Amino acid sequence: MPEQLFRPRLGEPHHHAYVVDDIEATVNRLVGQLGAGPFFLIENVPLENLLSRGEPAEFVHNSAFGSCGSGVIELMETINLAPKRVERGFSGPRPRIHHVAYAVPPTEVAELRSLLDERGLPQYLSARTGEVDNTFHNASAVLGHDLEIHVDSQGLRDVFTMVSGAADGWDGSEPLRPADS
Repeated sequence: MPEQLFRPRLGEPHHHAYVVDDIEATVNRLVGQLGAGPFFLIENVPLENLLSRGEPAEFVHNSAFGSCGSGVIELMETINLAPKRVERGFSGPRPRIHHVAYAVPPTEVAELRSLLDERGLPQYLSARTGEVDNTFHNASAVLGHDLEIHVDSQGLRDVFTMVSGAADGWDGSEPLRPADS
């Protein structure tokens, strides 16, 4: 056991994400079988400053966010990934869980990311979307899935509040809708 307990702690998961072959088909199954939804689709998620261990990276994908049970899930459909370490991070059978995400206070995120790397959970992708700053860490050997670490921000909280709020009183219509609606 490490001399010091893992600090800072991850806290409660922010959301769970699944890599899928077809977002629309997956949404229809989730709505019909689990009562999930509605889902908000972002096509070709706009990302900036994409890096994989310091080198330029590609992470072209679509994402849909929706309520499932008491939380929010993300469905990811990949289009183009590079370099190979990023490709490997999204490989495997589909559908499957890809990552569990955590939103960490800005004052703690750099230390947490460094500790994950030091403890054998290396960062393989980092990206920004406006004020949303996230990294992916390979935790598959430990957990069977990766970790996504977000810098907690008002914009991140607002999006997920909107997604979870849309489920309240939802009548089942338009289960997959553009994120800007």
